Amino acid sequence: MDQNREQIKKPDFMSDEDWAKILDQTSSLDRIRSDGNADVQDYLANPAGRATGAGPSGLPTLLLTTVGRKSGEKRTVALVFLQDGENLVVVGSLAGYDRNPAWCLNLEANPNCWVQLDDRKMKAVSRMASDGERKALWAKLDAMFPVWAHFQKQTDRPFPLIVITPTGPA
Repeated sequence: MDQNREQIKKPDFMSDEDWAKILDQTSSLDRIRSDGNADVQDYLANPAGRATGAGPSGLPTLLLTTVGRKSGEKRTVALVFLQDGENLVVVGSLAGYDRNPAWCLNLEANPNCWVQLDDRKMKAVSRMASDGERKALWAKLDAMFPVWAHFQKQTDRPFPLIVITPTGPA
């Protein structure tokens, strides 16, 4: 998909205007990275209600901090998430590009991480969803944000579903 983004067709469930916005926001990995960094700064400046969808996306959002697998430095991203009991589920979609996001690779190398929900910061541990969990979680994730399923159809790479379990205060 990386080479053929202009060939992605608009899903029936989206307006032309909303689809144009999504395509613009995901037009390049540099754009995704830049907007992602701005999202983190915005979240940190105004965390209230983000975990329940009060932020710009209107979707529940958390901050995930991982340890860079190459740099060893902490890296933070803002991600839409699904609350599943005590667990938080995030999707490594990278807008359907043919590679996993760096934060997924970081969690593969070191599953220990930190999450922030609004202004509450916690230590956590992550794992890939099991095959058994994946089907049930995907149905909930698709209902929450159908664009994920649309982007999943654009690549042969199965999107990682990462289950994050908070383990205590950070």
